[in-house]
Amino acid sequence: MPLSVLKEIFGFDAFRPGQEGVIRAVLEGRDTLAVMPTGGGKSLCYQVPALMREGLTVIVSPLISLMKDQVDSLLQSSVTTAATLHSGLSPEERWEVERKVRTGEIRMLYVAPERLRSLEFVLSLRRAGVGLFVVDEAHCISEWGHDFRPDYLFLPRAVRDLGSPPVLALTATATPRVRQDILRSLRMRDPEVVVTSFNRPNLAYRVLSVKDKDGKLPRILDVIRQNPPPGIVYGTTRKECEELASGLRRAGVNAAHYHAGLAPADRSSVQERFMTDEVDVVVATIAFGMGVDKPNVRFVVHASVPGSLPAYIQEAGRAGRDGEPASCIVLYRGADLGRRKRLVTVNAAGTDEVGSFFRALSGVAGEGGRVNVPPSSLGSLGGVEGDVAGVLLGGMEETGLLTRGYDLWGEVEVRRVEEEPGELREEIAKVHAALPGDRTISLPELARKAGVRPVVAQSALFRLMVDGLVEATPRGSLADIRLKTGGLDGESRAAIASRLKSRTRAAYDQIRTVETYATLSTCRREHLLRHFGDTEEVAPCAGCDVCLGEVHAVDVGAGSWDASSAPLPGGAPLANGAGSTPLAEIDPELFERLRAWRGDQARSQGVPAYVVLHNSHLEEISRRKPKNVHELGTIKGIGLRRAARYGEEILALINGGPVEPPPSPLTENGSANHPPAYLEHLAAAERLLRSGRGAAAVPELARALEAGGEEAREAVDALLGTGVRT
Repeated sequence: MPLSVLKEIFGFDAFRPGQEGVIRAVLEGRDTLAVMPTGGGKSLCYQVPALMREGLTVIVSPLISLMKDQVDSLLQSSVTTAATLHSGLSPEERWEVERKVRTGEIRMLYVAPERLRSLEFVLSLRRAGVGLFVVDEAHCISEWGHDFRPDYLFLPRAVRDLGSPPVLALTATATPRVRQDILRSLRMRDPEVVVTSFNRPNLAYRVLSVKDKDGKLPRILDVIRQNPPPGIVYGTTRKECEELASGLRRAGVNAAHYHAGLAPADRSSVQERFMTDEVDVVVATIAFGMGVDKPNVRFVVHASVPGSLPAYIQEAGRAGRDGEPASCIVLYRGADLGRRKRLVTVNAAGTDEVGSFFRALSGVAGEGGRVNVPPSSLGSLGGVEGDVAGVLLGGMEETGLLTRGYDLWGEVEVRRVEEEPGELREEIAKVHAALPGDRTISLPELARKAGVRPVVAQSALFRLMVDGLVEATPRGSLADIRLKTGGLDGESRAAIASRLKSRTRAAYDQIRTVETYATLSTCRREHLLRHFGDTEEVAPCAGCDVCLGEVHAVDVGAGSWDASSAPLPGGAPLANGAGSTPLAEIDPELFERLRAWRGDQARSQGVPAYVVLHNSHLEEISRRKPKNVHELGTIKGIGLRRAARYGEEILALINGGPVEPPPSPLTENGSANHPPAYLEHLAAAERLLRSGRGAAAVPELARALEAGGEEAREAVDALLGTGVRT
């Protein structure tokens, strides 16, 4: 059964190592930890079970781009029951998604971790019935991991309040210590632990020494000459990214920079142009590439030493996902390593910071010792970094100095209040009476007017909104902290300071492991494997500079770059996405027609072009020239659902015929277009067939044919022709 979903929806004929074991454990209802390398296909480990289950699957991820791309991609395959909640949505959009969760219209929900700090949201999920709780990038819950995020520490409480559904945790970068921390922190019960090999034989690892800052660009240019793009260059600062990208462009390389200082539209543009091979090289901070699945990245260069080996494995692992040879290169300069050590020292917090942070909380505490401030301001309030504030709060909660509950709304924009609501419970009636007419009110102010605690005011207002007695939109959030004591005793101060010191020591250890890796005289690949507990014997690996005898031959003069070998501006496709087809075998005219068609589709739907189809898909279509929808659906990564959706148009392009332009993304009345109505009936029929209720699926199939006519027939045939039968 999982294999039929894999082929029909995602277009793959077989599972990768570890995937099937994880999926079967999840379908059996077991808590599961999956540790797979970057590019190992972790997302399928929850998407396939989610499409086979009746209950709601909640996926927690810190990566907005990943959540959005995955939902958009599922919609391309006619999976209409997936949605996402993140900070990029307007309050109205978030409220609409939450409404659909309550009504059962959403079956696969991607959420940012901070969303689970909303009690009303968690309770609405519980009422909807969560069948699987997925924690992606699970290493973020560990203070000893390379990407600790305090919001992850709240997830165990949310899981408990959801009724303790099965938990699936996934990560690509967990050392044995971090794995144990994940299992402990998420309170996983008798878990199935699946760890696949970290060895990716197609990746070659090298370290190139540079004497000074000016020596980086010549090194990168030489890498590009030896490894034709596309590729990624990681810098540590925004300025470094901009300078290196500018230098690459002057040398004839089609390069762009990417960092958090760019406007969101500019970041999206750079990412999309890179994904569709319109940009050959992206020079970026580590914010770029998280969750981006581009199969044909031929090199990843770290222009400065990475922050840790887990971070390096994750970032370098974005190369060579198509299985073809790719290079992972670190430019090593002692000054860069020293800078990282200084940053650890600057950001370290000790006993003094513990005391000042608690005094800052006490200074803003209101009645009953309650602190209600925006979560994002907690760090600045105490004069520490945001993640340090999370550690401090966690330590103070463990030692009994305070409690932190679910976050509250910051304010509420009230638009309508029912004047005569009928009989209400006392606290709800108080809140209803305290509501203003047509204006915005902060939650603490509303609570004071109603004479109740803020959490009570919010619960009452939520009930009024759900019952339709009040029309309002919540905005912002407030941490809800209650101080249990007026002062900080010496024992508590020392305990929390010790915790911070251990964290600083761990950060130093991370940097030392990078230094050891950069100065190795033994196999780099084997060293990386051992760091993650992988005992596979690989040395000599024939895929690192040490084993290849290149360590002493790394000095490359600035004049070695041959500008004539630079990639052509404009991003013409350089190689087949699968890495096995020479460019000459691809029909270039068909490829360009497909690219133009894909661009029209993307603009019509308001999604990036690579969400419709990857370049590797277009190249394979241009090579194989499928004769029917079924042949199109067998191309790796397309799937029968997507083939049924676009087959008629793609086949027309292959045959040289005209294709009608897609409809405008807006209808005449200005509202957004929705997927064809028959797809909802088709999805309902699919769920019934998978659950063994074939008779009940027949009416849904009939409705799909009635709603979609000939357009729906191929999709119905594809569904019934892939083993999804009673």
